[in-house]
Amino acid sequence: MSKKIFFLDLDDTLLTTDKHISEATYDALSDWCSKGNLIAVNSGRPMKSVMDTMKEQKLDIFEESYAIAFDGAWIKDVHSGKDIVKKTVEMRDVYAASKVLQDAGIHVHAYSDDSIITCADDEEIHFYTRTVKLPWSVLPGFPKGLEKEPCKILGVTLKPRNLDHIMAAIKEACEGRVDALMSNPHLLEIFPSSAGKGTAVKELAELLGVDLKDTFAAGDAGNDISMIQTAGCGIAMINGTDDVKAAADVITETDNNHDGLVPFFLKG
Repeated sequence: MSKKIFFLDLDDTLLTTDKHISEATYDALSDWCSKGNLIAVNSGRPMKSVMDTMKEQKLDIFEESYAIAFDGAWIKDVHSGKDIVKKTVEMRDVYAASKVLQDAGIHVHAYSDDSIITCADDEEIHFYTRTVKLPWSVLPGFPKGLEKEPCKILGVTLKPRNLDHIMAAIKEACEGRVDALMSNPHLLEIFPSSAGKGTAVKELAELLGVDLKDTFAAGDAGNDISMIQTAGCGIAMINGTDDVKAAADVITETDNNHDGLVPFFLKG
């Protein structure tokens, strides 16, 4: 039998609301891997947060596992620690996108390999780091002074609102070199247009010799749509947004708090 690979979003997909994997889901995932299949966490989170979570939830014990961070911009082999793909936002685009966000009064921050570099010590950075538990530092005059091109920059708003015009303005200001989308009502993700979760599915599957028809992808939010559409079987969580469900081949019968992915792992 040919190998299969399951691409998994973390928040509100593989993880419960309290940020853990239930016993039943973990057992089913273990069964999937015991058949020689692979897993790849495919998240918008920073790489350190993805790797830390995989270790905490014992996803790093499986023979072949991969970590994908920053909406497909960074792919890493969990066991060897080697980078497979790493793409960054050009500095000119960091400046252009940050200006659009700051002119609109939206918090913006960037990332080093293991921390967050923020425009301010504000409510937004405290909100964000409640989930993404990474150290952060304020850079006065952000983004001036950034030492390296980041894999992603992020806009954070505490009051959910329609930011379609902001996303369009960012893409225009960066002349198409970045993509900009909402991963939830609070987070505006900005990453290289050559990245994206769907692109990561194609790149890793090709590298590992896995046919796209043997790939599965599960998610709940807007930044998951590209991987759901790319994978051979795209799965939307029942707790996901309407546009995610519309893009999927199938919708789970139960949500992330009630082992929605178990039947799909057991089919492997």
